[in-house]
Amino acid sequence: MYGLWGFERLKLRMMVVMLLMLVLSLFEQNMSFSSPLNSEGLALLRFKQRVVSDPFGALSNWKEIDGEIDPCSWFGVECSDEKVVILNLKDLCLVGNLGPEFGKLENLKSIILRNNSFSGSIPQEIGELKELEVLDLGFNNFSGPFPSDFGNNLSLTTLLLDNNEFLGNLAPEIYEVKMLSEFQVDENRLTDAATIPSCKSSGFPW
Repeated sequence: MYGLWGFERLKLRMMVVMLLMLVLSLFEQNMSFSSPLNSEGLALLRFKQRVVSDPFGALSNWKEIDGEIDPCSWFGVECSDEKVVILNLKDLCLVGNLGPEFGKLENLKSIILRNNSFSGSIPQEIGELKELEVLDLGFNNFSGPFPSDFGNNLSLTTLLLDNNEFLGNLAPEIYEVKMLSEFQVDENRLTDAATIPSCKSSGFPW
């Protein structure tokens, strides 16, 4: 009888040890994903999931490799001090929409999605990016109300919304920022933009 009880106690101890090991393993995984770079990488992967068409395969290297997420090595992503600061995916004819995951990219200084086919509304979370200086969403299919928080963003210097669907309910402060940004677009950039076929045009050379 004592031997049976001792065996049951041993089984119980083994179960406790296995449970502790499982908890420690989960804790280590959470710690590995808690770094800013990994959380930003996960946010960018969620953004990629919303892209339903990538005709040039621009986002093909946006993936987890051997359990590691390194967004700084991805196409169109630039980092500084291990923080994602620039997202430049212009002229790629990407089709999709934007979601709240941009709120996780709190160190972004520049978002350039010019000349794609993104549609839907511009997420409110983009307006909450306090470090954002440049937002270029020209030549897309965005529609609906514009995030009101942009009027309070003192860092924003360049805002380009040209050639989109109707964007209603723009605050007066947004018009002021837009007027300032139009003077900051140099002639070379305007010339280059004129020579690049629009992704909104059916005549784009795929």
